[in-house]
Amino acid sequence: MNASHTVAKGKKAMANIYSHGGKLYLNYRVNGKRIRKSTGLKDTKGNRRLLEKEVIPALAMKIKLGDFVKPEQKKFSYYYSSFLVQHEADKSFHNQIYIYRKVNAEFGSFDVSAINRKMVKDYLDSLKLRNSSKKDYLNCIKGVLDIALDDEAVDKNVAVNIRFKREEKEPVTPFNEDEVMLLLSKADGMLRNFLGISFYTGMRSGEVLGLMHSDISDNKLTVRRTISKGRITTPKTLGSIRDVPMFEEARPFIEDQLKRSESLYLFDYNKEFVKDVSYFKRRWHKLISDCDIEYRKIYSTRHTFITAMLNSGNFKVMEIAAIVGHKSPQMIMNNYAGFLKDEHLKIDTDFSLFGHSMGIVEKTKTM
Repeated sequence: MNASHTVAKGKKAMANIYSHGGKLYLNYRVNGKRIRKSTGLKDTKGNRRLLEKEVIPALAMKIKLGDFVKPEQKKFSYYYSSFLVQHEADKSFHNQIYIYRKVNAEFGSFDVSAINRKMVKDYLDSLKLRNSSKKDYLNCIKGVLDIALDDEAVDKNVAVNIRFKREEKEPVTPFNEDEVMLLLSKADGMLRNFLGISFYTGMRSGEVLGLMHSDISDNKLTVRRTISKGRITTPKTLGSIRDVPMFEEARPFIEDQLKRSESLYLFDYNKEFVKDVSYFKRRWHKLISDCDIEYRKIYSTRHTFITAMLNSGNFKVMEIAAIVGHKSPQMIMNNYAGFLKDEHLKIDTDFSLFGHSMGIVEKTKTM
């Protein structure tokens, strides 16, 4: 049980010493606000006397003179600035900055000590996003409050251990063969080439945009980079840096785009690389509408390639995982097994599993 007793009182402040985790803390008020602060000292009689005789009187004088932590230094926005400095070198920083800014717009004006768990959960619940996206917002809140915790502006991080309600996995919705043919027949120019390469290689959208002329050879495409929101980075994972076979169906789209390209990049606009797949967004929406098919994100080209490869029966799951840059074959099966539910019945049942018959003949010999 934590020991606590009052050691100093005054018109504007009251200080208590209490113990937590073997360390001594001070609990006091400034202008009606309660502040809890770790002293960093072990809970011993000598350290308690030190707090009573020296630290607390000095603290009381500091409060009286107004020489105390400025209110603005305890704002969420103050620690948010430190958070940005800590993470600006992160590979994903420029893809995450818009999330960080939204979080700061929500909590920036609050004193960190005034932010409670319910406020964080209510904010996350208000986001019309899937849990995987909400986690990016939560990680930012948690990261900022961790810095406040290190500065002892708060006693605990209220964003720690927040769990999301279980949700149904977002369904994989590939295009069928007729839809692929229809989309490619109605698309034109650079969009058609982008879709053709995406459908026939399974590359991620950013990886297709990241292709340079030097990455293209007669029998393969080398994935070395990805482009998103104007940033050129290395691919998603180490396994994503890979060689993709030059499938013959992809070749015409690549060759046509090579003729159109006016830069070192395969896909460019005004001699500069295309900065994000959203460049095709308006034309993609119109194409889907013109084809009168169910809307899916352009990323579904990748889903379509993987399911088609699986259903072809010509490739092992491990081979497909290597081509598309998945960490393991298990990820392929977890996401796409539902599209193979009848494939296990399409096998030759007239074979000997153990090299010879174990049927009625063997049974007869033992009678």
